[in-house]
Amino acid sequence: MFTRRIADNIKDQNWTSVGIEILVVLIGVFLGLQVDNWNESRIERNAVKTYYDRIIQDLRTNEHSLQAHQDYYQNVKTHGEAALSALQSAPGRLDGQLLIEAYQASQIWHTVLNRAAYEEILSVGAMNTIPDIEARERLANSYVGVDAICIQLRDTSTYRELVRSHIPIEVQRNVETNCGDTVTTDSSGALINSFPDSCALDLDAATIQLATESLLTAPGMVIHLNRRLSDLDTKLRIMKRNEDRSRELADYLESTKQ
Repeated sequence: MFTRRIADNIKDQNWTSVGIEILVVLIGVFLGLQVDNWNESRIERNAVKTYYDRIIQDLRTNEHSLQAHQDYYQNVKTHGEAALSALQSAPGRLDGQLLIEAYQASQIWHTVLNRAAYEEILSVGAMNTIPDIEARERLANSYVGVDAICIQLRDTSTYRELVRSHIPIEVQRNVETNCGDTVTTDSSGALINSFPDSCALDLDAATIQLATESLLTAPGMVIHLNRRLSDLDTKLRIMKRNEDRSRELADYLESTKQ
């Protein structure tokens, strides 16, 4: 229809009509392209907002997780210091509480940091959709060290092997039953792992004495406990530093999110 009108107008040398017809077509094409561009821009803005929201959520989760791990390991450290004090005291003062302190000082809670949203952005090549250059740089710097951090926080120690090799298994089970971890979640859904404020063993005196004597035969117990406490200090510093980094980066992304 359109082609026929153009042909007729050209045949009749009606150049005004030809010009109008062509102009209408050009305007239609232009408007169509503009609509496509606006739609693509809207989709991209929504995608960026979604990426920002997901990364911020991951960072907040890591922040809360690291806070919870610090609380847990501070408790482990307190038990370790109590065990060290008991081991360095007169032998006559050693009792069932030493078994509890020594065992709790060997407890571990593996640290895993969330990076799912960031990995997805990288996998689909969408990093450049984040318009803030500083945000991109800070994200890259933050996540490049995550694997190294998890390795540093990996909890293996000779002390744990010594304690769990020398305390009889029935005593270990009794400690776990009466003094074991309690796992809950906070308002963000992050796990909280904690010990009871106080607990006691329900074992007879002879069993406790034999378990204590067995623990004291562990070679280098004081040395390895001292090393354990030093390692806990290092872990707590790393956790605090990365908790602060996660919070600061999440705050920055919140402030720059469009």
